[in-house]
Amino acid sequence: MLTLIFVFTLFFLSTYLLQDREPSPLPYSLSALPVSLQYAWDSNMQYIYSAFAGLSSISLSTDDIKMFLRSIFTSAMILFSGSSIVHGASSPGCGKDLPMVQEPGGSYSTNITTKDGRERSYIIHIPSNYNKNEPVPVIFSFHGRTRTAKSQEKLSQFSNEEYNPDAIAVYPQGIKNQWQGDPSSQGIDDISFTLQMLDHFEDRYCIDRTRVYAAGKSNGGGLTNRLACDPTASQRFAAFAPVAGAYYQNVTEDSCRPNTVKIQCNPARTPIPMLAFHGTADETIPYTGGGRRGKCLPSVPHFVREWASRNDLGGKNETTTTNGGKVEVSRFGDHGEVVHYRIERLGHAWPSTEPNSDNPHGTYVDATPIIMGFFDQWTL
Repeated sequence: MLTLIFVFTLFFLSTYLLQDREPSPLPYSLSALPVSLQYAWDSNMQYIYSAFAGLSSISLSTDDIKMFLRSIFTSAMILFSGSSIVHGASSPGCGKDLPMVQEPGGSYSTNITTKDGRERSYIIHIPSNYNKNEPVPVIFSFHGRTRTAKSQEKLSQFSNEEYNPDAIAVYPQGIKNQWQGDPSSQGIDDISFTLQMLDHFEDRYCIDRTRVYAAGKSNGGGLTNRLACDPTASQRFAAFAPVAGAYYQNVTEDSCRPNTVKIQCNPARTPIPMLAFHGTADETIPYTGGGRRGKCLPSVPHFVREWASRNDLGGKNETTTTNGGKVEVSRFGDHGEVVHYRIERLGHAWPSTEPNSDNPHGTYVDATPIIMGFFDQWTL
């Protein structure tokens, strides 16, 4: 608003002062013009405070005034443009205090009533360095079928500030511990639920709307992919990271062709950054795909290639191996828009070098810091 006032003032002055006038008998140098411009910065939002003193009482040459106002007006336009970009990324919640009982560094279980009247819940973690005036990223982390928001917080470790020092982490709770897309799901629109949560967070917290991300395990990984494929959600999330994703397609088990099955997907933009982890020893959601629970699972290589094709990256990829060939990393695109980690001997688990609830012995890589590094590359 102050920027608009500043620009309007300059426009008015230029209209009034730049009329044809007789040259001043007492020309002033520009450096002597009694005008002060002060710039005050409040976090990422720029406000310009200006005071014009004595212009009406000073006789200046028209050329001097034209030159001065032209330079100032141009500078104001540049600053106004930059300010618009900053404000566009900031959410309406910037400047608001945290909800009651919530403090930086804590995790809180919270309820929300959805548009269809359902009472839903989620856990939210506020980073220790949260500042109500500084927009921060948001990471959604979705649990697997039969699991809970609390177990997903512990498993995915996005509340661990060694991995994630800056972003708000959100762990939604699925109805009957499952999500849309599972063969036995209850017909709940979890994409709408997720977008409603995001609306709420943007209104209540200081969010960078260009840095919203989604990750999930198993059925939660399947929902993560559905968000990426949704025409609305794909425009509000910057990048996606499913782990051991259950990408069920509405094809019968008998008709399932895992290497060619059509994967339903309609994102509204390209590229969609996608990072997928999967273990070759996964017996719950097999790496090779196939019929399961009456539906069809695409093979993981087919799933990854489809994302590369959807993003117009072609079929070529750069493949590297680590840990004596136990971990294969495939990157598609010049900037690694699609990345796949194929992990030997890993079952249906969130990869971690330390033991976790999925894998008592750990594995070769830590998914969470890799996901954080991937997310950091991408904004809307």
